[in-house]
Order: sequence, then structure tokens, then C-alpha cells
Amino acid sequence: MADWSFEKAQTWEDLLAAHDKWMRDYNFQRHLAHENRDDGCHSPAAVLQWIKGVQPEPELVYQAFSAMCETRRLNKASYARFRNFLLYGERNLAGETVQVDIFQDVLTLDYNQERHSRYSVEWAPDDHNFIRVGYPRLYDHRYQSAQLELWQPDEVEWFVIIRDQPRSRRCKRKSHILVIQPPLFDVS
Repeated sequence: MADWSFEKAQTWEDLLAAHDKWMRDYNFQRHLAHENRDDGCHSPAAVLQWIKGVQPEPELVYQAFSAMCETRRLNKASYARFRNFLLYGERNLAGETVQVDIFQDVLTLDYNQERHSRYSVEWAPDDHNFIRVGYPRLYDHRYQSAQLELWQPDEVEWFVIIRDQPRSRRCKRKSHILVIQPPLFDVS
């Protein structure tokens, strides 16, 4: 069926048009797999006509397939280190693993599928590092510490975002022999 249309094509555009027509018609043509059905449904489209799916919004599909997700462990001060920045998670979760989600210019820290904080990021030209992280937003969640604050929020400057130095790569040390043990017995 499709081979005849493909052989008849003279140009690349004809070939693409034949392929598009074949893709459109395939589900509506009679299929041998459905020939013996008693209900008269002989094409895949007729067999599956009762199924009604929900088409998600294009933005949701784009967000689901273009977001970056990584995990980080919160340090003792409840900061997650991510690309030369220390980002505050929650002090009650020190030592726990959080999920870092990046979508376009928004970075979020989540724990057990619950959002804890959101940051705005500005990408470097290499599309891997950040130039700037700012505009923090901390959310209310069920993991907040019951301990009272030592100082009022306006008394002490508290940094939610800390720019950190890039980590240097460790050089593998060459092993050196320091002591050579002399033989116990003279073998001669």
C-alpha cells in the first residue's frame, strides 16, 4: 500500500507527503489483526473509538520534559550546595536529601514532594552555571522546626543564598614508599 506511493514519489517533498498520508491513514485502514471481530470494528481507530483521553496543556508537557531534577543533601546549617551556591532548605531537615528542580529560570527545593523554597536564577552563557541566584521565597510546610527563633528576623542579617567558591578537583596522590623492611633471615 505505502510502497506504491513511496516508489511514485519523484522529490523529497513528494516522499514526505506520501509518508504523512500513510501515517494519517494507517489507523483507519482495515487490519488483518481485526478481520475476525464480530462487532464490525476492523481498523485500530474503530476498535479504540471508545477511549477518550485527556490532552494535557502544552505548557505542562513542556515543563515535564524540559525540567532538570537533581538531588542534594542539606548540610548541618540546612543549606544545599548547588553549582557554586548554597541555598537554604529547612533547618529541621539537616542531613536529609532534597530534590532540586530547575525549570527555565526558576529553581525549587522540594522534600517528599513538598515545596520548601523557590529561587530565581540567571544562567551563564554556557547554559550550565548560574551568574546570579536571587528573589528567594520560603514556603510554609509541615517540616518546619518547632524551636523558637533566637533573634527577631529584623535584628540579624540572615543569608538565604550564599555564593560559594567552586570546588577544586582533588589530585590523586602518588603513593611513596617510606620504609623498606629488611629481611628477617639472611638467605645465602
